[in-house]
Amino acid sequence: MGETRPGATPQEFAPFDPDKAAVAALSPLEIARLTRSELVAAIRAAELPMLAFATEQRLNHLDRWTLERLVYLGRHCCRNQGY
Repeated sequence: MGETRPGATPQEFAPFDPDKAAVAALSPLEIARLTRSELVAAIRAAELPMLAFATEQRLNHLDRWTLERLVYLGRHCCRNQGY
């Protein structure tokens, strides 16, 4: 079914539905612990202006390293927007 984080407690099973403020607040450790689907959700929530529509449609097919880099970029963009 859904992906779960290793070592997650029952309280942590809430669905990850980030907004820009949540993306801006992510720490490197939190980013490393996100599942692939959570990484994609964070990238979409950040609404990266430089991300082409075609690339956004293929996020599920990108490797984990690229997804993490895009979350870091999204975090930077969100922080620059004041979140």
